Amino acid sequence: MTDARRPEAWRGGRVIGLLFVALMTPAAVALAVSAVRARDVPTAFVTAAFSLAIIIAAVGVLRVRVLERVEPNVEFTGARTILRYDRVYDRLIRVALALATVGGVGFVVLVPSGVIDLSLTPGQKVFFPIGVAVIVAAAVYGEYARRKYGPPSITFDDQGLTHHRTASDTEIRWVDIARITAERTESRPARDVVVIESAPDSPRYMLGDAPWYTPGGAALYSMLRFYWMNAESRTELVDGCAAERLDADQFADSGR
Repeated sequence: MTDARRPEAWRGGRVIGLLFVALMTPAAVALAVSAVRARDVPTAFVTAAFSLAIIIAAVGVLRVRVLERVEPNVEFTGARTILRYDRVYDRLIRVALALATVGGVGFVVLVPSGVIDLSLTPGQKVFFPIGVAVIVAAAVYGEYARRKYGPPSITFDDQGLTHHRTASDTEIRWVDIARITAERTESRPARDVVVIESAPDSPRYMLGDAPWYTPGGAALYSMLRFYWMNAESRTELVDGCAAERLDADQFADSGR
């Protein structure tokens, strides 16, 4: 697909992704060195698993947030257009989480017993396994929720859209939307979000994962605005033509 015009508010998203990769790289290298120098199999196994998990996750972030090599994963089924995360990124993160889970289980089980040869203080040997156990539990639940409820997605039809995130769904009707804008949050780290406003007394809805659906999130932002502003074109969302328009990036914006 062609590169959609990036909203002015989203300038600098690649820098944030690059900083994340830069911060993760030293940890991955340190763990890799520990794995190579390990004198026993358990230590080598756990540190290697953690190192590979960080490297693979960093590659995924590099692909999506720095290089922006996202390929829209679009499916048309049952009079609905469904947009999911970039396939390559999705697979990379699932592998990274699986490796982190395996390494984490080994860490939680073996560190308290002193089987793993790591330079940890007595306090760290108590609290680090607890922290890792929480992370492992979150990763296991994430995979469970994905299998039960499906992966993250945005489902479009001529009536509105449904944003699915792990185990929650947010439904928004086209006729209820008053405004769609692009913003960068003031939180740290800053995020590029699509803001959907409806009734004056309703809270603003922030769609914060647009860059994982299309390169930089720009094409998704244009797509949302196009079908909000052009009611006569919403039939494309139920006849499969929306996927072709997204691939060609043919979303004219009237600027409303």
